[in-house]
Amino acid sequence: MSGSFELRRLRYFVKVAELGSVTRAAEVLHVAQPALSQHMRSLEAELGVQILARSSRGVALTEAGERLYAEARELLAGVKGMLERVKDDARDPEGEVVIGIGQTVGSILAVPLLELAAVRLPRVRIHIREVLSGLIPDLLRSGAVDFALSYNTTSGNGIDAVTVLSESMCLVGRRSLVERHLGRKRRGDVRFAELAGVPLYLSRRTHILREMIERVARRKGVALNLLAEVDSLYIMKELALGGTGCSILSHANLRLELEHEDLFVGRIIAPQIRRDICFVRRHGQVLPRAARETASLAAEVLARMVEEDVWRGTLAAKVEDLRKSF
Repeated sequence: MSGSFELRRLRYFVKVAELGSVTRAAEVLHVAQPALSQHMRSLEAELGVQILARSSRGVALTEAGERLYAEARELLAGVKGMLERVKDDARDPEGEVVIGIGQTVGSILAVPLLELAAVRLPRVRIHIREVLSGLIPDLLRSGAVDFALSYNTTSGNGIDAVTVLSESMCLVGRRSLVERHLGRKRRGDVRFAELAGVPLYLSRRTHILREMIERVARRKGVALNLLAEVDSLYIMKELALGGTGCSILSHANLRLELEHEDLFVGRIIAPQIRRDICFVRRHGQVLPRAARETASLAAEVLARMVEEDVWRGTLAAKVEDLRKSF
């Protein structure tokens, strides 16, 4: 049996398995039913096992058939992806790419990414959806976004996540307010235990960062003084600058506000509150070339920002290695 004929036979089998009927599969595949039945019998003969249980109501998969169905789907998807990549490589990337970006990540990365993409990928139309990071897995699973840039996302439940950068979170607020609670001439790092009593504006409890903070607070026996829950980075920064309370944010989220002479930004330690920036996509997803090139460009921008100390963090891998994961 030739390789191409074998792939065709596997494709026929997958369709029969999905529809549970040789007759309906023959109609969809535009193949004569007797010929399709013969393909299935030949496949069983070559494997030496029964893969279809036949009855008057149609066909059902045997245990061996279930195993073959799973393996065949994965193989055919891989072949399809390979052919698409070969075709894509023959021309400049073109198409629409929808990127899901967590709010605090988008405020740092979106503008330089779009500016560079306008030069490097002029035929790619990029649509950025800035959302709460907790919503990104569902958007990926539904196919609403091609890939995402989020933080503290783990692989599993239909999602593949690759960590690209790790950064420390900081206590942010008016210096006068911080010194009132932590002592005069305050500089540098802030121990987590010192947060007790500091008035705070934090995201809601279902937010990943808030969950991390609450978990450490319980372990350390620190009572947090929560003023309000805020799910807007813009509002959070305005409140911190206003002087009524502090926030816990990334240093990179404050690159414009750092010029404010009365702003205190201190890294939280003992323990550090760290977050991992991740590239996220559906499990086993083969990205079209336009999406792969856009993701690669995002990795390049991120690495450049770390190198220039715009984004204070530690890269998880070299840019070249990150690109191989897309």
